[in-house]
Amino acid sequence: MSNGKLIAGKAGHWFLVVLVNFMWATQVPVIRMIGDRLGPMTIAFVPMIISTVLFIPFLLIENRKRQVTIRRSWKDLKYFIVPGLIGIFLMQYLYTIGSTMTLAANAGIITLTIPVVVAVFASVLLKEKLNAVRVAAFVIAIAGVLLTSLPDIKGASFSEGRYFWGNIIFSLACCCCAFYNTYCKLLVEKGFTELEILVYCSVVGCIAAAPFLIWVEPLDLGKIIRSGSGVLLGMLELSLIVYGISMLLFFYVLKWMDVTQAILGTYLLPFLIALLGVMLLHEKITVLMLGGGGIIIAGTLMVTVYEKQLLSLLKGLFSGRKKQRRQME
Repeated sequence: MSNGKLIAGKAGHWFLVVLVNFMWATQVPVIRMIGDRLGPMTIAFVPMIISTVLFIPFLLIENRKRQVTIRRSWKDLKYFIVPGLIGIFLMQYLYTIGSTMTLAANAGIITLTIPVVVAVFASVLLKEKLNAVRVAAFVIAIAGVLLTSLPDIKGASFSEGRYFWGNIIFSLACCCCAFYNTYCKLLVEKGFTELEILVYCSVVGCIAAAPFLIWVEPLDLGKIIRSGSGVLLGMLELSLIVYGISMLLFFYVLKWMDVTQAILGTYLLPFLIALLGVMLLHEKITVLMLGGGGIIIAGTLMVTVYEKQLLSLLKGLFSGRKKQRRQME
């Protein structure tokens, strides 16, 4: 494959990373719009259940097309128990509880740890390595996020004791998210399809969530229906886009790049959420937000599209300096 075609292919994958994060970013304004009408457990788990029900038929169709006469054995399905419990159920539960016990600004800052924790998990589970370009891209992207989230940073408070357990719980939710993203790369490498990863992990999460919707916050379908078309559309958007299509695209991207590269795109979330706030909630966007967004985009391009070129450039610079030193000696 020529260098031009290679870059074009990587640019396509970078676009998918941006698109996935845009879909994830829609979760925030949607939850803001429906959060005062439904309980936290309903918002956390019902869209996940709906998403699972919606995508099971597509998995069955996929199996028929692949002429799968014998379904996955228990030996295969056991791989989905851990990510389903930790990455689907526990993450959603801790995220919901932690969000109510800490400041939104604190949660936003804690979320910045996800790509870093992913890099740690990836080095252990997948033997991925951090190179100079990836480290530089992380630093650049974090700088862009800090610039974008300057008002939130000013409003953060980690010294107040009343937010301590909320910060801890939300941090654990981010660790669960990082583990799930990394483990899904492992499932991709084992040959499972995007639909299999989405549906089987979600089924495990739904089973674990069922008791909460029975005893903790009993599910009231009538209340959901009576909440109006806005709430119903919001629930459908979370089910179809956030928990469904975005994850399928993310798993597809993991076929072509390391999870450490793909997850760097999450640093775009503050910028994309701000843009959605402007479009949907009539919030204001500042020059700092736009500048920070541009810096984050540059960081993501470094690792997704131009990593090999930048590594070759660095290698050439270092080898050139070594030659100069030898000549001087």
